[in-house]
Amino acid sequence: MVLTLVFVLVLLIPVGATVQVVVASQLDDRSPTQAIVVLDPGRVWGDPEATRAARIDHAATLYRDGIAPVVVVTGPPRTHEPTRRALQLRGVPPVDVVTFDAGVDTVGPLSVVASVMRDLGWTSATIVTDPAHAARAQATASGLGIDAHVSPTVSGSNISLTSDYVGREVAALLRHHAFTRWTLPTIIPN
Repeated sequence: MVLTLVFVLVLLIPVGATVQVVVASQLDDRSPTQAIVVLDPGRVWGDPEATRAARIDHAATLYRDGIAPVVVVTGPPRTHEPTRRALQLRGVPPVDVVTFDAGVDTVGPLSVVASVMRDLGWTSATIVTDPAHAARAQATASGLGIDAHVSPTVSGSNISLTSDYVGREVAALLRHHAFTRWTLPTIIPN
C-alpha cells in the first residue's frame, strides 16, 4: 500500500507541475497593480532580442491600458537604454521606466524588484515573461512576498508551448517547489 502511494505521488507531482505551467501560460491577468515587471530573457531558447522585443511590446500595451503606472525592466546594463527608447516609442514616458541590472535567472531580478517594492511600500506587480515561464515567475515572485499577477507575451519567438520548453519549465518549477522556495526570503511581508 505504501509503495503504491509513493508511486502515485511520483507520477502525480510532475503531472501537477505540467498542469500548472500550461494553465499559467494561458492566464492574462490584467488586474491593476503598482508595477509592470519585465523579466530579461537572459537565457532563452531562440532569439533573445526577439523575445526581449515581444516583452517590451507587451509591457507597453499593459502600461497604455492603465494596468500600472511604472514599467520595471530587468537585464544587463547594455539593454537599459535601448529598452527605454523602445518603450518610449511605444508610448511609455522615460520617467515611468525603471531599470535594474540584477542576475541572469528568475530569483535574482525578482529579489531586487521585491526589495525596491518593499522600500516604496508597494505590494503588487504584473510579471511579463514567456508563457511557459509564467508559472515559475509567479511562484518565485509570490515566494518573495509580491502579490504577483502574470501576463505572458502573446508574440515573439518563445510563445509556443513546445515539449522541450514545457519540459524544461516543469523541471525548473519542480526544483523551485522542492528546494528554492524554502530558501527564498519573504522580502515583502504579508
